[in-house]
Amino acid sequence: MVLSIDAGNSRIKWRLTNKGQTVAQGVQLTPKSFEGETLNLSEIQSPSEIRIASVAGDKVVNWLRQQLLEQFAVPIGLAQVASTIGELSCAYEDPQSLGIDRWLAMAAAYRHYDEPLMVIDAGSAITMDIIGPGGQHVGGYIAPGLTLMHDALWKNTSDVRVVGSGYEELWLPGKNTQQAVNRGCLLTAVSTIESLAAQFPVRIVITGGDAKILMQAMSLSADNHANLVLDGLILDGVELIDL
Repeated sequence: MVLSIDAGNSRIKWRLTNKGQTVAQGVQLTPKSFEGETLNLSEIQSPSEIRIASVAGDKVVNWLRQQLLEQFAVPIGLAQVASTIGELSCAYEDPQSLGIDRWLAMAAAYRHYDEPLMVIDAGSAITMDIIGPGGQHVGGYIAPGLTLMHDALWKNTSDVRVVGSGYEELWLPGKNTQQAVNRGCLLTAVSTIESLAAQFPVRIVITGGDAKILMQAMSLSADNHANLVLDGLILDGVELIDL
């Protein structure tokens, strides 16, 4: 069995699989302070291997490593971006400067569809990567996620502090600050995606915490895969370094 862990800036998601079938899974917030905090893995069976993908920094990786070494006596590998995985090839001159979450999401999506794609990860940031014919990664785009856009307004204006919903009826002007901010942020994200889709008319695959919000607002069809990074992490051929 393989324990796969996707450590993002906002959340840590994990999944235990046996021959590709999910045995257990969970999610919790990425801790800002690690004193006394652990990843809730107490009730799962011991895996034969652990794989970690992290964009949350060395502090989070070291925190995970310490807990996992204490809890399980099995190999732990940290996923790395390579120039290729299967038929997918990386567009970056320095592949390891590409975020591992983007790489694994692309790898999983391309392995599933085997056709040109736009792969979107709607998390803390919204990443949009284009895969052309033959699995050639053309390149990508990174924009602030919805929460980051909100935070930028909160930190740089004195009277704009909004929470909650208000994404409904996207194209109607907001009649209060909450509606105006939420619809403005969502409209910015949707307009960016639809503009790119006009330039790259390929299948759209979307993952991440804000995927459903974006899909409901988009005029284009898209396929939603909730855990593309975890899907990519268990693929054969993923480059790993020992922790």
